[in-house]
Amino acid sequence: MADHIHYGDLSGALGGAGEDREAYTGSNIHVPSDADIVSGAADDMARARQQHEEAVRAFEQKRSQREMAVPTGDAQVKAKLREFGEPACIFGEGPYERRDRLRTIMAGRTAPTLDAKRQESTGDEDLFYTEGVEELLEARVKIAEWSLPRANQRLVKERRQRLDEDPVEHEERIDRFCMFLQKSMVAEVSQVGDERPLTQGKFSPDAQLFCTSSWSGFVKLWKTPSCDPVLTIRGHEDRCNSIAWHPQCKGTPPFEGNTVRLASASADSRINLWSLSDSQPVNVLEGHEDRVNRIAFHPMGEHLISTSHDMSWRLWDVNTTTELLLQEGHSRPVYGVSVHPDGSLVATSDLGGVVRVWDLRSGKTVMPLAAHGKQVMAVDFHPRGTVLATASDDHSVRIWDLRKRRCTHNLLLHNKLISEVSFEKGEGRLMLTSSYDGTVKICSTTDWKVVKVLIGHEGRVMGADHIPAAVGGHHYIGSVAFDRTLKFWSTQGKAEPPVDATAFMT
Repeated sequence: MADHIHYGDLSGALGGAGEDREAYTGSNIHVPSDADIVSGAADDMARARQQHEEAVRAFEQKRSQREMAVPTGDAQVKAKLREFGEPACIFGEGPYERRDRLRTIMAGRTAPTLDAKRQESTGDEDLFYTEGVEELLEARVKIAEWSLPRANQRLVKERRQRLDEDPVEHEERIDRFCMFLQKSMVAEVSQVGDERPLTQGKFSPDAQLFCTSSWSGFVKLWKTPSCDPVLTIRGHEDRCNSIAWHPQCKGTPPFEGNTVRLASASADSRINLWSLSDSQPVNVLEGHEDRVNRIAFHPMGEHLISTSHDMSWRLWDVNTTTELLLQEGHSRPVYGVSVHPDGSLVATSDLGGVVRVWDLRSGKTVMPLAAHGKQVMAVDFHPRGTVLATASDDHSVRIWDLRKRRCTHNLLLHNKLISEVSFEKGEGRLMLTSSYDGTVKICSTTDWKVVKVLIGHEGRVMGADHIPAAVGGHHYIGSVAFDRTLKFWSTQGKAEPPVDATAFMT
């Protein structure tokens, strides 16, 4: 057996108890002190205590989660997550994981109460608005003062008509007129309107003139019903997209004075106001940042409304050429526009399929209408003011009841884009539509059935319009097309008109 050598304790080598130990330690030897030993033990105990508390907390949380009532339906789980202000769904998360996440959230905190939500929303609410000019306030007051009496007159007239005439007799009278129109309406005149495609055509308020616009920028006036050219104006350097007659325009050229009688809009983002007594515009409205699509005069005659590809519509003062309102709200380019017969409302449509009805007196959106699947190209109010028609690229026309605030009829009238929809002026017995399928269709407003299909254009029909009043006892419709032609359709056929066929209510 090998002998074991015992060298003994180092205490003797380091000196006695009363000697200085550091004098015997080298620089490479660390001897922990008593304080270090106590501190290290305290850190270990604190760490162990923290781990124990976390384990107990996790155990208590799991036990509370098991005892907690968590919704089982996925829809209820998402709704509960929204109450806590958490995302309803996370990428890659299934219903089970979503419920487990809700359980964890519910164990950690409670859902906010209704009062807390209301207080939070009230505190965070920030009123956003664009301050308007003083002229806009004056215009709103003037429009309100002008529209309210006319709305009252319209309602009184409607009540009187219901008392004087039975609704069944009223529908029978309209049906007789539609039957007469179906048998007698034919193409009376066809004329080449320009060297480039025509974009829009409108009858003057007194039915003596028909105005056309074209891609060449020319604005032309035609005599009704002979369709003879009366006046040609070089309106714009770019494409002229829309025209609008002033409500008080009467007579035929030559005109006198600098009164605004016509407005034209172009792809160069400019709107020209014409007196038709000079080859130069009276005024030019500038402000749009993209092409102007459609324009319409307010029935009062002092304001003009324009829509544009800059996703806004604007209200202009005709006399001062001031831009009173730049109205945003559409997320796509704004296209169609129509003003209520009372002058109180304006309807605009965009290329995203949304139609908005605005109150000109307050500036609010009173009715957003979203039902079309594609871009809405045209809108028009019925003369009675309770119905709005919208025409879209989805080949349909929707009829909206403004009192019920819903779509009452969905009419699939064409197999291509519908470029125009227009009600008959006055009584509103008829509604016409023009389409890129090359046809113009006339519908009865009693049952919304097609009365007559006008076929004659060789290209897509860009627009059509009813004549405001009978000419020689006959009803006229004007249409313009991509084939550069304009046509007048009239009831001068072989059928004998009924007694009440020519009774236009103005």
